[in-house]
Amino acid sequence: MEKIKMLGVVTLYNSDKDQTLRNISLYAPHLDRLVVWDNSADSHQEWFQEPHIDYHWTGKNTLIAPAVNYAWRLAEQEGFDAILLMDDDSRWNDFPSYRNDIEALLTQGKCMVFTPYVNGCDNFQIKNEIQDRRLFINSGTVIPTTILRSIGGVDESAFPLDALDHDIALSAQEHGFQTVCLTRHRLDHSLGYPQLLGPFRLFTPNYDRLRTYNMTRSHIICYRKHRPLMTRTDKDYLFNEIIRRKFFRIILAEPDKLGRLMALIRGVISGYRYKLTKI
Repeated sequence: MEKIKMLGVVTLYNSDKDQTLRNISLYAPHLDRLVVWDNSADSHQEWFQEPHIDYHWTGKNTLIAPAVNYAWRLAEQEGFDAILLMDDDSRWNDFPSYRNDIEALLTQGKCMVFTPYVNGCDNFQIKNEIQDRRLFINSGTVIPTTILRSIGGVDESAFPLDALDHDIALSAQEHGFQTVCLTRHRLDHSLGYPQLLGPFRLFTPNYDRLRTYNMTRSHIICYRKHRPLMTRTDKDYLFNEIIRRKFFRIILAEPDKLGRLMALIRGVISGYRYKLTKI
């Protein structure tokens, strides 16, 4: 079987050393190279001495999109066939066999986006070992360089963090590429850590002003950009979860109410004013 060159990219932000190194050790030895994109306040260069690890410290929180574009440009320059996206707190159960299955499919000419089944996020019924899926989360996803080239990389201005995964998935679909879940492979990952807050003890992710603004703005841009592909479920998620429920969580449970409400409103306005471009 022809060897596929796979590049990984993992983003760090004030990460726990032991957890981060333990999680990375489960997949880094099985990659041809790993880019560690560190958005932490302090450098952690001393953590990463392996020759195949390419460490980049930004000194500020640039979020995820710049890391993806950096990895894509590196992959194009040095002939990598696919890129693995990872969060520092995600934990693999079986990465070597996941990579082997992807390698087999790519050598058969099946150029598609690959994901594992993500424990803590996915809850769909498993019917086949290779199963179509529409959307995914970034962590654990493998994207062939060909697909990133076709969609022109990622829009760092529109999707620095939130809705980046949805934008990649829908952009790939618009360019004729399929996304599949290799359901026998598992990744442990959690989408945030909701807290019980306020007199009514409501569960809320308790996002600050900046995250509230960016999440609202990016999801509205994503909805506008991919409107022909949007389902009723997508519309409900945007207007009920991202806007309406966030509004009530701020009012009933979260601190900094005025600041976060203003951030929510600014996010809505900015999302609708954003100038869309098509590749």
